[in-house]
Amino acid sequence: MTRKLLTTWREYDEAIREMLALAPTTLRIFDEDLALLKLEDPARLATLRRLLAARERTPRRDSRLTIVVQNSESVRRHDPQLIDLLCIHAPDLRIVQAPDHLASLTDSLLIADDRHVLVRFERSQPRARLLIDEPAECAPYLRRFEDIVAEGGDAMSPTTFGL
Repeated sequence: MTRKLLTTWREYDEAIREMLALAPTTLRIFDEDLALLKLEDPARLATLRRLLAARERTPRRDSRLTIVVQNSESVRRHDPQLIDLLCIHAPDLRIVQAPDHLASLTDSLLIADDRHVLVRFERSQPRARLLIDEPAECAPYLRRFEDIVAEGGDAMSPTTFGL
């Protein structure tokens, strides 16, 4: 059981790496545009691939990887490999554009296996809280994520429609 307050961007980046390693079955992400998470990094992308491939060995009802973003256009432009994963692993991977009325939310959440959480309190600041193996402490953040998902939004399609 670990609790840490993070105050630098470097600590935040290291915590992201740690969180991805702690997500063998499920990962939930709420973020503005995924830019600071650097999911296109080869090591991080490999971790996401392993997480999604594990679904084939141990099927569950829930999606393995659920991402809610406030700016899906940025994801489309800057995360092509993540979009490729969406093509291959839908519905185990869901990426949802949050509805406009959630635009005022400025925090970021990473929740791994419902027992580990990384929460950045303000998108423009590195100040964050890392909780490892703290299911009771993670429960309010999990409820917050579920509330965000319950607000709806548009699921991203792996393909572009039009001419």
